Amino acid sequence: MTGEITFMTLPRPEYAVLNDRDALFFEQNGYLLIEDALSPGLLDELNDATDELYARAEREGTLEPLGKLNLRNCIVHHDAFLQLLDHPTTAPLAWHILGWNIQMVTTHLIVLPSQPEPSEEKKHRLGWHRDGGTSSHEMAEPHPRILLKIAYALSDQTLPSSGATWIVPGSNRMVGNPPADPDTGLLHGAKAMNVRAGSAFIFEQRTFHSIGHNWAGFPRKTLFVGYAYRWIKPMDYMQMPDALLARANPIQKQLLGAVDDAMSYYIPRDEDVPLKALMAETP
Repeated sequence: MTGEITFMTLPRPEYAVLNDRDALFFEQNGYLLIEDALSPGLLDELNDATDELYARAEREGTLEPLGKLNLRNCIVHHDAFLQLLDHPTTAPLAWHILGWNIQMVTTHLIVLPSQPEPSEEKKHRLGWHRDGGTSSHEMAEPHPRILLKIAYALSDQTLPSSGATWIVPGSNRMVGNPPADPDTGLLHGAKAMNVRAGSAFIFEQRTFHSIGHNWAGFPRKTLFVGYAYRWIKPMDYMQMPDALLARANPIQKQLLGAVDDAMSYYIPRDEDVPLKALMAETP
């Protein structure tokens, strides 16, 4: 792990706290690694849910070409995923980076089956992008930070062949696109997040990133949970089902976008943002 993630005791679970060293690292590099973010039991539960959803998509014929599962708003498709919204080892770090006036904007499950080893040229041919849709083209540069994602590695991604996410550290502070190596096409400074299953990493929307190629012999499984300010529209849902909201605790309800008054997104009431009171209890 790049920095030392510390914990403090609250009446609720032990919540991760962003220390000064990790906060500075994130500001400079646009990402932060959290090793062993998921307990073995939770990792098994999430993998079982992922395998169940993959098998369902396979039966229904909804997989993408080459057998890829690309399931957006996956939180409504399996009960196991709700607990990641406020998972104590990871989500509080997003709260400390963005503040309390946030909600979840995406839950995105990707399963990338193993394929034959690509050519050296194709290995470096990646779909580099910033998140936030057209906002990266419409906002004046330098862009502000408006959202971030937590990526949970559900499969082992330590091998160079395992299809890990690639990022360009420091590209969150760049104006324009990072330069590319003329020989390989790989962006300068790019690195693969070759992490163990159960690890997670946070990256913001200004950080250039891409999915890698998988020829490891087993599926690459990653689940992304994205957070943004509440005045930004979610990416993959408009309103969460009542059944899901009924299962949610107050913090989760806020993160699921539950409000009674649309103006609350711009002028929030305390009852709409219980995360504000929770964060006031933390240093």
